[in-house]
Amino acid sequence: MAEATASRRARLSRRSTVVLATLVAALAVFACSAATWVSATVQTTLEPVTVDVAGSDAAPAVTALGLVAAAGALTTAISGRVLRSVVSVVVVLAGLGALAASVAVLADPAGAAQTTVGESTGMVNAGGEFALTLWPWLAAAAAVLVTLCGAWSLVAGRSWTTARRYERTGTETAPGATAGRGDEIDSWDALTEGRDPTA
Repeated sequence: MAEATASRRARLSRRSTVVLATLVAALAVFACSAATWVSATVQTTLEPVTVDVAGSDAAPAVTALGLVAAAGALTTAISGRVLRSVVSVVVVLAGLGALAASVAVLADPAGAAQTTVGESTGMVNAGGEFALTLWPWLAAAAAVLVTLCGAWSLVAGRSWTTARRYERTGTETAPGATAGRGDEIDSWDALTEGRDPTA
């Protein structure tokens, strides 16, 4: 039983699992921001006009923070322990920021839609009906997942190993190169002594 639990924890702490989950959650936040969040119906001087307000217009921060979280997920896959911890905290903050922006739209859809409605109708602070769609709720849920994944990466990342690349320094010489130079020197010595170096 203990071995099964340890194996399950190891699988959940695997780098690829954590990074993929964080990336999917971040892209979900970004994708939600592209959909319609508020459907506004306002009365103009001629007739009612319906304006669909996308999440990127109602809450621009959600779009930006979704991209930040996605970049952070990719960075944790290749960074060292210290940088990984810093980036994981950034992902957590991005998730919290996207959540706050989504909740702000849920709390005041009219205020979030006014700028787009004004640009579309030419009316400032137009009254009317401002109906929320399902997308801001989904964005808020995805933002919560991003926050949890960032915390998950912060904890699980402590056990990840960092691949180290060993490079040859400029002072080191390959054995084949040394042998090649020795052959060239011997050939020159043979020529100076009047002998055939190919013999």
